[in-house]
Amino acid sequence: MGPLAKIHQEIVDVLKEKFTLDRVQLKHRLPVRPIRMLGLIGMDGEVYSTNKLLRVTCLRISPPVFMKVFSTYMCARVEYDLPAFLCEVVYMGKNIMVILDVHRTADVAELERDKPFYDTLMDIRARYSDLLAFPLEAKGSLASFTDLDSRAACRLKITGAHEERALEMVKEYLDAYAEYVTRSLALEGDALATARENLERYLEKVEEEDPGVKGNKIFFGKKEGVARALDMFFGV
Repeated sequence: MGPLAKIHQEIVDVLKEKFTLDRVQLKHRLPVRPIRMLGLIGMDGEVYSTNKLLRVTCLRISPPVFMKVFSTYMCARVEYDLPAFLCEVVYMGKNIMVILDVHRTADVAELERDKPFYDTLMDIRARYSDLLAFPLEAKGSLASFTDLDSRAACRLKITGAHEERALEMVKEYLDAYAEYVTRSLALEGDALATARENLERYLEKVEEEDPGVKGNKIFFGKKEGVARALDMFFGV
């Protein structure tokens, strides 16, 4: 494994330039090896929060095959009503899958106030046409949640020769996202109520359709699997 295997430290370093990161004590602690999987799968990671980010989740999963998963998810506190940042890096033999996006959790792909931010992401995306030449086909479990993809979404299937470039792109997306978060102001009144309603609908979708939650249900059983996911990613 190459540079992308250090992605979580790189992400934390970028965020520390703009936020004070507080370590979150989860209800269900990490590391863990699910008994249902006979201890063959390991899960480890760190979860942080800031004054504006409810969760910054850096999760690593080690299946009992030549595979390694680095999952990153961050969402703002509901009163800021911001898109969620996600990055999945999956090492599978000589291939590496990279899924990168910042998407809204509501039915609307982007709000009017989001447009300059997404324009920035599109400008960044355009500078990595060499990576976009290696698209990852969204099929099977990877097809889940594609309806939430933003116009800046990237789904790639690359090799080690492209890792440095992929890491650069992730860091540029993250830097733009962190800047957007720092500039955002808290909502009040009806706007805040709408944001809360959108989040509730999104969490219902997550429980039923998200590939990570489906995996958790297999690892820990339905009740504990959902509880672990909601705690780790949404502070619920």
